[in-house]
This record gives sequence, structure tokens and C-alpha cells, in this order.
Amino acid sequence: MERLFVYGTLMKGQRAHNLLENSKYLGKAILKGYRKMDLIYYPGIVKDKNSIVKGEVYEVDENIKERLDIYEGEGYLFKCVDAKIELDSKTMNVKVYEYIVE
Repeated sequence: MERLFVYGTLMKGQRAHNLLENSKYLGKAILKGYRKMDLIYYPGIVKDKNSIVKGEVYEVDENIKERLDIYEGEGYLFKCVDAKIELDSKTMNVKVYEYIVE
């Protein structure tokens, strides 16, 4: 199991949230050092030391992570990277999908 920070179409109430079915919701969180971009059909995040992104954190198993990698275009649209978030005033290590900028 690993923790994943989501900030767009995977969040509660969004069109791809069903991909997180059976994943444990850990709460709302803040990711510092990134900003969210509107890429028309979905958002992406890029590094920006003066910005923050609000999102949600889930505990996902290996099967769900593999499906999410396909959905996110891991390796060509997004890369899954290590990050630190703040959840309930605590710092936590997570994975996050970062937009690949050419």
C-alpha cells in the first residue's frame, strides 16, 4: 500500500473518482511547492516554490496504482513522484502525479 495525493479528476465528486474505489480516504491535504494548471480536459501540477495545491490523500494498493498509472499516462503525460504533504497539521510522504513539461 502507498499513499497518493490527488488534486483533479480523481477527487471525490469528479469523473474518475471511481478508480479509487475500495481505497482508504485519509483526508484533505495541502501540497506545497507546486501549482495547478488547467490543461482543458484535466488539471496538471508543476513545480512552483511559491504556490500550493489542495487535494485529497488515499491509501492505494498495487492493483489500483497500476490502473491509475494507465489512466494518468504515467511516463508520457505525467510522472509519479515522491512528495511531502500536510494533512491534519502533520507532514506525510506521498506519491503524486506531476505533469511532464517538455
